[in-house]
Amino acid sequence: MKKSLGRILLLIITLFTYTHAQSLANYKLSANKTTAYEKEAVVISFEANQLNHADNMMFSLEPKKSSDYKIILLHKEIDDKKHHSSHALFTYLLFALKAKNISVDFDFTIRTASDKAVAQSYVDDHDGSVGVQTNNTKIQVKPLYIKVKKLAKSVDLVGDFSFKESIQKTTINQYESVNIVYTLKGKGYEDNSLQPIKKIDKVTLFSEINNIYLKATKKGYEIKREYIYALSAKKDFIIPAVKLQAFSPKSDKYYTLSTPQHAIKVTKIDTTKLLDNQEYPQNKTLVDFSKVKEFLIYLLIFLSGFISAKFQSSFSFTKKADSKALTEIKQAQTPRELLFSLINRHLDNQFPKEVKMLEEMVYNNAAHNFQTIKDKIIKGGVK
Repeated sequence: MKKSLGRILLLIITLFTYTHAQSLANYKLSANKTTAYEKEAVVISFEANQLNHADNMMFSLEPKKSSDYKIILLHKEIDDKKHHSSHALFTYLLFALKAKNISVDFDFTIRTASDKAVAQSYVDDHDGSVGVQTNNTKIQVKPLYIKVKKLAKSVDLVGDFSFKESIQKTTINQYESVNIVYTLKGKGYEDNSLQPIKKIDKVTLFSEINNIYLKATKKGYEIKREYIYALSAKKDFIIPAVKLQAFSPKSDKYYTLSTPQHAIKVTKIDTTKLLDNQEYPQNKTLVDFSKVKEFLIYLLIFLSGFISAKFQSSFSFTKKADSKALTEIKQAQTPRELLFSLINRHLDNQFPKEVKMLEEMVYNNAAHNFQTIKDKIIKGGVK
C-alpha cells in the first residue's frame, strides 16, 4: 500500500512539473541525423520559446557529460527584444566516440524574474557582483538517441582532409639538422594525439605542433595544422613514409593520405681541420660561421611559434593605446556592442572573465556593472 501511494505521489509530482513547464515555455530538441559513424559530426539544436509573459524569462541548458561522446557549444542565440517574450536557440556539435546506441541528455532550467526583482538588482548592484534573484524550474527533457555505426577498419582521421610535407634538404653534416613540416588541412574530428613521426632509431628528434587555425563548425572541426620536426644524427638515416588511414562520412569512403620516405645523407667533418696541434690558435678561421648562422636561423624559426603564442596575448591589445580594438572598446555603449567588439577582434580569450559577465548580461539579463567591466578591459583586464 505504501509503495502504491509513493508511486502515485511521484506520478502526480511528475505530471505537475510537466504541466507547469508546458505553461511556462515550449521547447524542442533535435539533431541533423539520428544515425552516424564513430567520430562523425552531429549537429544538435535546442529551441525554447516563452509562453507565460508575466515575467522576464531566461533559459539555461547544459549537456550532461559522458564517455560515449564529445559535445561542445557551437552557438547560443537569445532574442529578448520583445518585453517578456524570450526565444533561445542553442546549437551543439557532437562526436560519438563509441559504436553503440547512445543517449544524449541535457539539464534544462527555466529562470523567471519579475520586473521589480530586475529593477532592485540594479539598485543593489554597486560592484558588479549582485545578480538578479530568479525562480528556477528544472525541466525533464527527453534524451536524444543516436545510433552509432562502427567503422569497418581502424583509421587515423574521420572527415575530409589533405596532407602534404615539405623538406628543405636531404644532405647534412653531423652538426646540422633536417627540417621537415607536415601540413594537415580539412574538416572532421579533431585528434590531437596524431603524430606523423614518432621515433627513429639513433636519431635525435625535436617536434612542435602549430595550429594555424582550429575552429568548430557544423561540419566538424575546421583544421589547418603544421607538424614541425628537426632531426639530427651522426650517420645516414631514413625519414619513413607517412601513411594516414582516413574515412569520409560525407562520401562514405575510406582513403589514404601519404608522403614519401626520405633518405638523409649525413656527411662527416674531419676533426683534424677543426683542431690545431699547436698550443696557440691558427690565424685562419676554424669555424664556418655561415653554418652557425644557418643553425641559429632554424632555431629561431622553430621557437618563434612558441614564443609568440606565450607573449602575444599580453602585448597585442595594450601595445598601442590608439589601436582600432581599443577605440571600439571605448566607443561601445551597451553590453552587446562591447561583447561583439571583443569577439570580432579575437580578444575573448584575453578577457574570459569579462566576456562571461557580458554574455550573462546580454543573454540572461544579469545585473553586472557595465562601466566597471568596460574599465577593466581598457586597463588590460583582470588576470
